[in-house]
Formats: sequence, structure tokens, C-alpha cells
Amino acid sequence: MTSSRPDASYIRRPTLHAVEMDGELVMMGQEQGEYYGLRDVAASIWNHLAEPRTVEDLVVLVCEEWNVTPEVCRPDIVEFLDDLLLRKLAEEVS
Repeated sequence: MTSSRPDASYIRRPTLHAVEMDGELVMMGQEQGEYYGLRDVAASIWNHLAEPRTVEDLVVLVCEEWNVTPEVCRPDIVEFLDDLLLRKLAEEVS
């Protein structure tokens, strides 16, 4: 199973394009043959992954944007990032 590492940087796959529809980001993973819809915090994280970010970068950005504490959002960010990696929607960068 693929999982994120705290010391690594991640970026969304450059071949995936998302379109905003009714407040939701919708994208198609051509390799996966599936559609994905993201909203709220998930859409925010996706947008932040336009450039390489570490888990801690994402925690800081989400805390500022959504007014939550790192302890509350870190586990959710890690879980979401792990899911993106597993589905090959994001990748680790050097």
C-alpha cells in the first residue's frame, strides 16, 4: 500500500485536469477510467498540490484556510493524500 511520508513532497498528477461544476471539482482519471469529485477541504488540498507540498505545508495551509488546529486536520490530510497516492492521482516528487 502506498502511503505518504512526512519528509516527502507531493504534487497532483500533471495529466489530470479538474473542472469546477456547482462548487465541486470534477476530474477524470484516464488511467483509472473513473471520475472523481472533490469539494470543500479536499478541493482545497487538490488546488494546493498544484506545486510540490509536504504534509506539513498542507497542514499549515488548511489550518489557515479552514480555521482548524493541526491536531484535527493532520490525520485527515494524511488519509486523503494516501488515497490520492493509492489512486495515482498524486505523486511523490524529489
